Amino acid sequence: MKRTSALKTNSGRGQREDWSRLIGRTVEVWLEGQLVATGEVEQATADDSVLWLAPWGVQRRKLYDKWGGYSVWA
Repeated sequence: MKRTSALKTNSGRGQREDWSRLIGRTVEVWLEGQLVATGEVEQATADDSVLWLAPWGVQRRKLYDKWGGYSVWA
């Protein structure tokens, strides 16, 4: 997984590896240094590898996984 060099995003969020503990929290999803989504974590797997995000706006909920290179900031 590609690491982002920043310790925090512009909104003050820090990178999180414990995705299963983020259910109900607002997060940002990043891929290759680009913000791809912001929303509330609806569900996550116990092994912290996959989460379902209910995004803000008109986008539909989506699954993100660490294998795809996504990182989560909360």
